[in-house]
Amino acid sequence: MSLVSIVKASQYDKTTVSKALEETFENLGGVDKFIKPGMKVALKANLLMKKRPEEAATTHPVLVGELARIIKNAGAEVLIIDSPGGPYTRSRLEDIYTATGMKEIADEIGVQLNFDLSEVEVQNPDGKYIKKLKILKPLAEADLVINLPKLKTHGQMVYTGAVKNMFGAIAGITKVEYHFNMKEYTRFADTLIDIFLSVKPALNIMDAIIGMEGPGPSAGVPREIGAILASENAFHLDMAAVNIINIDPKNVPVLKNSIERGLCPDDISRIELVGVPIDSVRVKDFSVPALDGLREIRFVKNDFLKNLAGFMLPKPVFVLDKCIGCGECKRSCPPKAIEMKNKKPIVKLSKCIRCFCCQELCPAKAIDIRRNKTVDRIVKLAAGIYMDIRGKVKH
Repeated sequence: MSLVSIVKASQYDKTTVSKALEETFENLGGVDKFIKPGMKVALKANLLMKKRPEEAATTHPVLVGELARIIKNAGAEVLIIDSPGGPYTRSRLEDIYTATGMKEIADEIGVQLNFDLSEVEVQNPDGKYIKKLKILKPLAEADLVINLPKLKTHGQMVYTGAVKNMFGAIAGITKVEYHFNMKEYTRFADTLIDIFLSVKPALNIMDAIIGMEGPGPSAGVPREIGAILASENAFHLDMAAVNIINIDPKNVPVLKNSIERGLCPDDISRIELVGVPIDSVRVKDFSVPALDGLREIRFVKNDFLKNLAGFMLPKPVFVLDKCIGCGECKRSCPPKAIEMKNKKPIVKLSKCIRCFCCQELCPAKAIDIRRNKTVDRIVKLAAGIYMDIRGKVKH
């Protein structure tokens, strides 16, 4: 059984983070268990977009930097890497590395930032849908991959953590193709699991010092959690993380599917936790908007209710007085449902697949995800009646 380490860390000063990382490695068997002299180690951070560290949308540079320092001191080479949302170009990477603080820490510590844009095809025998795929070549060639997710909410997938962070192993706009081809939430969740399994990082260390609640993964609000979580098993780590922020794992598509695929136990009690008690870092009132309204109906297989849900599901709403007319929403939309008119976006809801990539990558936080509350109550009641009748028929 893989352990999940929970270590308290109250702030992002170097001393606090370094000490917390040392405790983390001690909990998991020591630095030497993972890092050998001469290794090439890839640190797969969450660098979603051009955001400052204090906005809590990306893995904090102090955590990345102090981990890089530990690895370098152990005699290994370090590469910081991610494929952010949008086009995968050197200029975009330069902007994001600078904004997120990665350039500063790389220069300070003397480690590399990835600018190799090449991909390589890898076999994925454990995949459910994806048996082979192209991933970032430097990730495939690394001797060791350490996954560095940020604990955040997610408009489409409820929560984003260790497993979903490996979506960044896919280059640039290829991610858009996966969104478009796997429109169903449950199928997209399996796609994320398949992509994760193609990389299989040796260690996962989650930045949960300050996470993001509300309309994540980019437009939400920073929320103090005060912890660094780590495990060799990303599925177990995600189970611990959602427990901390009070989410039922069966409401998180990636975890629900992971449980069904036998990759994860269905209860936190079946995972061995080390470090501080999980109750000591729990945040019971963490705001998770994606759980409001029609969450449960997305898993119903009845065609009538699914069609009804499709009509009533939340939709992107453009806040035009915040919009800067950059067109990033249009470029990031998998089904090409957004058009720009007079530098303002217009969405064709009949084409919208509710992936919310537009909201995720909007640099101005000018897109809200909204739904009709009255209709929500009616549809939830209908779904409840349907599930009750279905249960009685089965028994």
